[in-house]
Amino acid sequence: MYIIDLNKLRIGDILLTRKHDKECQLIRKSTNSDYSHAIIYVGAGSGIESNGLGVQSINLLRTVYKYADDALILRYNKDDFEGIIVDVINFARQKIGTEYSTSEAKIARIAENIKAKEENRQFCTRFVAQSYKNAGIDVVTNPDYCSPKQLSESNFFETISECLVEATKREIEYANEKDNPISQQTDITNKIFEYVRNISSKDIQTFEQLSKYVLENRDNEPEITEFIRNSGYLKMWEKDINKNPWYYDYDKALEHWKNPEKKIEAGEFFASSEEYTRQRFEISLDTMKFYHKFYQQEYFRDQIELYEKLIELSKTREEVGKKLLK
Repeated sequence: MYIIDLNKLRIGDILLTRKHDKECQLIRKSTNSDYSHAIIYVGAGSGIESNGLGVQSINLLRTVYKYADDALILRYNKDDFEGIIVDVINFARQKIGTEYSTSEAKIARIAENIKAKEENRQFCTRFVAQSYKNAGIDVVTNPDYCSPKQLSESNFFETISECLVEATKREIEYANEKDNPISQQTDITNKIFEYVRNISSKDIQTFEQLSKYVLENRDNEPEITEFIRNSGYLKMWEKDINKNPWYYDYDKALEHWKNPEKKIEAGEFFASSEEYTRQRFEISLDTMKFYHKFYQQEYFRDQIELYEKLIELSKTREEVGKKLLK
């Protein structure tokens, strides 16, 4: 069994992957592709993908692969990377919660050169291609309908192979854990959007659309706010502290990472990645503060408190990481 080597990844990379079930084999055959799925890497070990559960954030270390060539990295190879990457990642994050469209994915398999029929839906290759399109880069001819093969043949990417390493027993156990915070987060997020769509009769697919709806429909705001509070969404960060206390306490980190190499690896990871993590939190925080100025709605007050807490926790992880490197 194999697992992704995070050291090989750069923010904005597209990870093409394959599994060996019948559905994935059919996708590869119908699109003449070596791979059946696409994920965009957003840093700190996290990817964002569009699958049957919709667009969701994933921990890349939660997936194991059968063979050493079951994944491939596509890396943007133009000089304007630093200028576009923020727009690429912001689009990807804004689409979290968007529902998956099987019918749109099927159209992509026959490579029709048409505009999206369901603009408010995603599937894996459309999602990653549109993330780059949001930054003004058409990495394929038609970002609305494209295949893994078309992405792999794009002149905008270089190919990085051998990105998987043999997984240890502990890594396999971690990947297969049922108590998966990311899966729980996805479930909660999907329930929120399903609830909001039911009470609003609107095709709300993202938190950006939800915030706009709340701002324009004040009568429904208290009900939506109460549902989100009861869902556990605002307190999901507590689970990470309980599950990984060594991320937030230096003494516990020393006890956890007794292997000097693992300690340095963890220190470098948190010391180098948290600044970028905070940047996206700070952008969201500024947006929530801007919206809150209009009607002082509790929905936005809750979001402000959430992002302030996430920024605080990010600073703590970075501090622990820097101490581990001393």
